[in-house]
Amino acid sequence: MEAVLEWMKGIVVLFIVLAALLYLLPNPRYKRYVQFFLEMVVVIAVISPVSKVIYASEDFEEKIHYSQFWTEMENLQKDAEKMEFVQSDYYRAEYETAIGEDVRQMASGDKFEVSQAEVTLSETYELERVTLVMKERGQEEGIQVEEIGAAAQLAESVEQETEFEKIRQKLKDFYHLEDSDIVITCK
Repeated sequence: MEAVLEWMKGIVVLFIVLAALLYLLPNPRYKRYVQFFLEMVVVIAVISPVSKVIYASEDFEEKIHYSQFWTEMENLQKDAEKMEFVQSDYYRAEYETAIGEDVRQMASGDKFEVSQAEVTLSETYELERVTLVMKERGQEEGIQVEEIGAAAQLAESVEQETEFEKIRQKLKDFYHLEDSDIVITCK
């Protein structure tokens, strides 16, 4: 009972001090702002003993820490999954680049060289597709070969297809791919 009386005396003293502060304001324009702040102080003073009883329990505090712990664990798990995802994309890109260089070396021959090699890996790092753009050795980019007769063009086309088929077969055997997974074009 004595604690309740002390609490009420404290509230009465607080009201008197706050009323004096409102009365001593130099500029009446700020009265409503100061009054709002003082009302909040009074609400906190009235509620504080009740909150002490509620929050004094060790069980309540333990539950808060337990909840915070699991929230932090979930956040850490999400961060780890995100890092793993980003890291796997980085590794896949690096593997694609390395395999692309290997394919470039395998496909380069006497008559043709690889202008562009693109390799696509699956989520499980299996080779899905190889795309090669070939050009005749010594031919500059963007320069067209002079026109030749129809018979010479046909012979050159057959020779080109034979060369590309050898490259395709070499890639199929080495990487265990299907014909549809290997695309070879010529500039």
